[in-house]
Amino acid sequence: MLEVVLVGASLVLGLIVGRWWALLAAAGLGVWIALTEEVEVDGLWLGFAYAGLAALGIIAGVLLRRFTK
Repeated sequence: MLEVVLVGASLVLGLIVGRWWALLAAAGLGVWIALTEEVEVDGLWLGFAYAGLAALGIIAGVLLRRFTK
């Protein structure tokens, strides 16, 4: 469920901002998760995974905005 919300929110961010520098938000999210999460999985891998999902959503949002204008 968290992954769906993450990709959906990232898609909306990509639609609103419409610029490629919005991918910095995904990098920031990944760093934050890598530093703060305390689960069985290494925080670095979890940060990469969530940043990747967020980046996919942002890329889809930016592309959708570009192709609908």
